[in-house]
Amino acid sequence: MPAGTVLTLFGYLLPSFLVITVPMAVLLATLSAYGRLAADNEVLALRAAGWSLYRLIVPALLLGVGAAVLGAYLAFVALPWGNQGFRDLLFRLSRTKATLALTEGLFSAELNGLILYVEEVDDETGDLRGIFVADAQDPREPREIFAARGRLQGEGEGGAVTLALEEGTVHSRPAADPARYRLLTFRRYVMRLDPAAAGVGGDRERSPREMTVAELRQAIREAAGSGKGAAPFAFQLHQKVANSTAALVFVLVGATLGIQVRRSGRGASLALSVLIALAYYLFMVLGEGLATQGRVPAGVGAWLPNAVIGAAGLVLLVRGGREGRLAGLLRWRRGGHAHA
Repeated sequence: MPAGTVLTLFGYLLPSFLVITVPMAVLLATLSAYGRLAADNEVLALRAAGWSLYRLIVPALLLGVGAAVLGAYLAFVALPWGNQGFRDLLFRLSRTKATLALTEGLFSAELNGLILYVEEVDDETGDLRGIFVADAQDPREPREIFAARGRLQGEGEGGAVTLALEEGTVHSRPAADPARYRLLTFRRYVMRLDPAAAGVGGDRERSPREMTVAELRQAIREAAGSGKGAAPFAFQLHQKVANSTAALVFVLVGATLGIQVRRSGRGASLALSVLIALAYYLFMVLGEGLATQGRVPAGVGAWLPNAVIGAAGLVLLVRGGREGRLAGLLRWRRGGHAHA
């Protein structure tokens, strides 16, 4: 495969990686930064100077907002573009599978219901010369086709594969009446092939992951109007928003946990980041399964990981804030007794 094609495939896959790695990077950064501040007693000094925990995490929240904006762009724009482009490119590459499977001077049975013989195959252009086709796709009237030239090609986004032949003849005999013989001469003859049978692609109906917000809303309306299940489309719509705000949830957990956990080593921060991210994505898979099976509403399933991890972050934040106020009150009382 050419290096340019590999790089293009990687570019299409990059948004799906970034949707996951950007929140994880924010989580690791906040855990490491605030854990280091806590280990060096800088958090204690700031609290002694009157800084509350809520004020301490403001820089982290600003980082989370920036990451959320980036996440929104990735989820709403880059991810559908990448998923669709990746699948389209794979389809275009797979269309060459049939051409590459043809061997000059040998009969091929790669296409179900068809036997092809090609005298010459141009590997660079895909052009075929000296073609014979035994077509038994319709058993009621098998045909033999001879053509001087031809080419396998795709047809639009629907996934159809065609064999375009030029300068040839079609010979056929109905199975019910073998005595009848038909001869057709053509300048151009196009055979529409079944892409699934040909092994060169399949139905190109766009999946929910490839759709934009407007397309998802349209799909939800159509599914509701036809009585079909709209859960996959509704879940994907909610998940785009939930994924965008994942960085804010991770910032809340990372900053508060980093302050309260005094082990600031890189290994400890990395381990905590992996555990939190693993828990988040396990809840995400659980929510998707429950939503697509109709056990919970699509919105509940999509927002489940944000709700669980976000609630944990709020608990840590409130507890840390109360501890900070209690420590300040004790210092105030000690100071009052000393003056007395």
